[in-house]
Parts: sequence; structure tokens; C-alpha cells
Amino acid sequence: MGMVKSISKGVLCAVVVTLLFILGFALLVQLTGMSNQVITPVMQVVKVVCIFVAVAIAIKPAKSKGWLYGAVVGLLYMVLTFLIFSMIDGQFVIGVKALSDLLFQVLVGVVSAVILRLRNKDVEVA
Repeated sequence: MGMVKSISKGVLCAVVVTLLFILGFALLVQLTGMSNQVITPVMQVVKVVCIFVAVAIAIKPAKSKGWLYGAVVGLLYMVLTFLIFSMIDGQFVIGVKALSDLLFQVLVGVVSAVILRLRNKDVEVA
């Protein structure tokens, strides 16, 4: 499986899981009357977990440059989720929050790849 195919597979899986989780979480918030203050931290955890899983899927065939796979996964995940949620919200706002999310998600992708590669000793980290 090539780089593009493995990254695409990982990112698409992560986006689908994110959307399913958000639908379920929105229902839970509606049913329980949970505070809106809970939403942002929960969403950050969901992003980290989904990016980690996406990177795990994407770097399987890679023998080197896992960090690059991780960065691309984080970038594509951010772009796709930003576009999807902007369409749902009805507005596209690229501001400091979107740019900090982009940086955060790329960093999570890189760190995830390094962690996964360090667990697999027979593959280069760089």
C-alpha cells in the first residue's frame, strides 16, 4: 500500500469516527443537559485519539519518515474536519483558533508517529 493510499485510509477512518462520536456526544449533551463547557475538552481528546489511530493506520507500510506521515495525517484531518464542520455551521472562519488547531493537530500527528515508531524497534524514526 502506497503512502497516499495508507494516509487516505487513516484520515478517512478518523474523520468517520469523529463524525460518529460527535453525533453520539451531541445526543448525550441534549439528553442530559450537560454543560457546554464540557464540549471543548472532550472534542480535543477525540481529535487526539482519532489522529493517533489514523497515524497508526497510515504508517504501517512505511519503513521511514513516519513523522512525515504523521504530519500529513494531522494536516489532512484538520482540513477535512474544518471543511465538514464549517459546512454544517454555515460559515468558514479562518482565524487564530483554526490556525492553532492546525498546528496542534499536525503536532499530534508527528508525536503519534514518533511514539508508534519507537514501539516498533525495527523501523527508523526519522
